[in-house]
Amino acid sequence: MARKRKKLLNRKLRLRPRTKKKIIMYLKKVTIITCIILSIYIVFDINRYEERSITREDVRVDENRFQFIKKIEKEAKKSYKKYGVLPSITVAQAILESGWGQSELTQGSNNVFGIKADESWRGKMVEANTSENYSDMVVARFRKYNSIEESIKDHAKFLSENNRYRENGLFDGKTYKEQAQALENAGYSTKKNENGELIYADMLIDLIERYNLNLMDK
Repeated sequence: MARKRKKLLNRKLRLRPRTKKKIIMYLKKVTIITCIILSIYIVFDINRYEERSITREDVRVDENRFQFIKKIEKEAKKSYKKYGVLPSITVAQAILESGWGQSELTQGSNNVFGIKADESWRGKMVEANTSENYSDMVVARFRKYNSIEESIKDHAKFLSENNRYRENGLFDGKTYKEQAQALENAGYSTKKNENGELIYADMLIDLIERYNLNLMDK
């Protein structure tokens, strides 16, 4: 009697081919829907990052300086995604090299990073005064751009194409302090204080921390 009941139970549990097919199709649909939902979530999360923007309350500067930061911020984030240079580093360099966009070089050529026109440069150029050390002033040739956006794009490209920045760990750096030090080590600037000590990394770090620019990196 028990054997008959067991056979009957097994027979009830045994699925028909058509039923199996329906279950398989159902599971496939569930898997596809799950993948679609995950894709939507990922896209939403990326867009949310792009919408995250620094505010004037964050940086605590006057309106003109805030607008300069905002002008650099969008392209800085694009450069980070493409090349890996942190937005805070890009913005801090722009502030430092251009004097908040007010330097003669920036006003006349849209060059906000002080990138010189070496032999490899095939674009427009301009001559301008620059300070190399604590008090030394020299005349040098610099790259000239049609817009600040063009300058930002070329800045990241310039760093990625020069091996010395990669060799000194710029693109391995995960924090603004590491990347700032890598820029100094690679010789982006030779600025020194009155004691002959290199100060470029410290200057970048000071700007980032003073104006909370690292909020762009999150």
